Formats: sequence, structure tokens, C-alpha cells
Amino acid sequence: MTGRECFAWGFAGGVAPQVVRFFDVVSRGQSLPNLNWPVYGFLLLIYAVMAGLVAIAFRPDSPWKGLWVGASLPALIATLVQTAPVPK
Repeated sequence: MTGRECFAWGFAGGVAPQVVRFFDVVSRGQSLPNLNWPVYGFLLLIYAVMAGLVAIAFRPDSPWKGLWVGASLPALIATLVQTAPVPK
């Protein structure tokens, strides 16, 4: 996959969990949370761009793997933060 394709699939994977959460809330007949939508949208955009960049660095060989990288970004970051660097 090209870098643009990796970025696009990672970006989509970064946004997908939020879309699924909002769809779940609406499908149960509840109203969407009262958020500061411009700030939330801006932060979601930053997160999705970060997911796209991580997907480029990961170099997935299929679109599904690019989606996976984007969707699992919080777990990847948590793992990196919890693992102490080893001096060489």
C-alpha cells in the first residue's frame, strides 16, 4: 500500500470507534451527549491524523490492518507509555 492509502485507512480506523459509539447511542433511542462539539471535532481530527501517521509508520500490507492500527491506537500508546525504555 502507498503512504496515502496507509494514512487514509489509519485515519478511518481512528474515527470508526467514535462513529460506532454514537450509532449505538442513537440506535438505543438515547440522545447524543451534550458535548462542546467544535472542540470535540477538533480533538477527534487531531486523533485521526495521529492514527493515520501511526498507520504510515506501521506500514500495513492490507486495508484491514490499516483500520486495525487506527482503531487500536489507544492501546498502542498505552503500551508504549507503560513500557520503560531500556538504556543501551
